Amino acid sequence: MAKKNYRINWANLPEDPEGFSFADLQKAYGRIHRELRDCKQMQKASSHAARGFQRDAYDAKTENKDLRRGMLRITKEQKAKDELKATGAWSGAAIGSVTLLWQGFDQYGAPFPKFLMDSDFFYGGVCWVVTILFGWAAKAFHNA
Repeated sequence: MAKKNYRINWANLPEDPEGFSFADLQKAYGRIHRELRDCKQMQKASSHAARGFQRDAYDAKTENKDLRRGMLRITKEQKAKDELKATGAWSGAAIGSVTLLWQGFDQYGAPFPKFLMDSDFFYGGVCWVVTILFGWAAKAFHNA
């Protein structure tokens, strides 16, 4: 015998069960009991899912808090100061290396003609080229 799927039409149920027979009351009670059981199961499932979402939200919140604690915060002015120091250091290293190289050429001989050693224009050009090379190296170093 196939089980009937009873749906309760709440609008047609009278408030007073006087007009119902005992068999009708038993059927209505069975339907109401099944719907109550289904509602309780749905409530249990939704509260279980809600607890899981709440746990996930709490975990995400604590992870966010831990990440924010570990994050280094600097102001724009501090970052600008740090970049200025780094730029100055790389530029100073470029000019210092050219000066040392130039002194070595003067002491031990240069691989180019002697009159270029006495030219300030040539020295400035070499300083400019080496400074550009050091700038590229600094950019590669700081972006890595």
